[in-house]
Amino acid sequence: MDERVRTLLLGVAGCALLFGLILALAYAVPAAREVDAKALQGFLGLQRPAVDAFTRHLVRLGDPPVVGLVGVLLAGIALLRGRPRVALAVVMLLGATSVSSQVLKAALAYPRFEGQTGLAHIAPAAFPSGHSTAVMSLAVAGVLVVPARMRVLAAVVGAGLALAVGVSVVARGWHFSSDVAGGFLLATGWGLALAAGLRLAALRWPERTVRGRVAPGVRRATEAVAGAGLVTMAALGALVVVAGAVLAVARVDLVELVRAHTAALLMAAALLALALALLTALVAGLRQRGHR
Repeated sequence: MDERVRTLLLGVAGCALLFGLILALAYAVPAAREVDAKALQGFLGLQRPAVDAFTRHLVRLGDPPVVGLVGVLLAGIALLRGRPRVALAVVMLLGATSVSSQVLKAALAYPRFEGQTGLAHIAPAAFPSGHSTAVMSLAVAGVLVVPARMRVLAAVVGAGLALAVGVSVVARGWHFSSDVAGGFLLATGWGLALAAGLRLAALRWPERTVRGRVAPGVRRATEAVAGAGLVTMAALGALVVVAGAVLAVARVDLVELVRAHTAALLMAAALLALALALLTALVAGLRQRGHR
């Protein structure tokens, strides 16, 4: 077996093992369940009218119409780059993650901390989070679609979006943080599996003939627009973070904020680290010929 394919498939196995581990901890280990509940209560405590409006808009990024629209856009970019297989992989990724997340939620339905989660009303069928799975799938698709030189930036932007939506669904009382982590792992596992399939297809049937039919000018223009879009999203994300930090310093006692919401802040940091690690693993697995 090709070494790169083996590495990607090992990544799939790793995602599956972590998914199972987080599921076991969230369902069967009292200490882990308590951390999940405390983090949820901490996120709920951060809700204010302005925060509520912000999270309400953010979670829409994981709604099916938005995911479908962005998926079509990403598939179109792949086609304009002369990568029809990648375009197909994007469609397959979004379909597979959507169906599997709903099937798993139903199959793994289990009530957790009933009556102990404040204002939250989390249904038993909550693991993994569908919104988190969907947005992480878009992040994975973005890494697959863009040229190699843009993948690191795509991973950073994707991780930021995944974190924003993941934290929002918890802050709105829809999910525990473990549900978000499960969604991240599910989406990345599918992405790594499809990347392995793309690698195998490239080894067996090179795609150069198809790429040659796309005018170089069209490819360059498409990549320039995609790069500009990524940079813009990264800049806007940084601006939002800076503005939020400035407002927090001006209006909130940071020491008290950290003390009152320690579990939530630590969980947000852990989710960001997980998203970055998963997308970084995908970027590393794509560093090869045949994944331009």
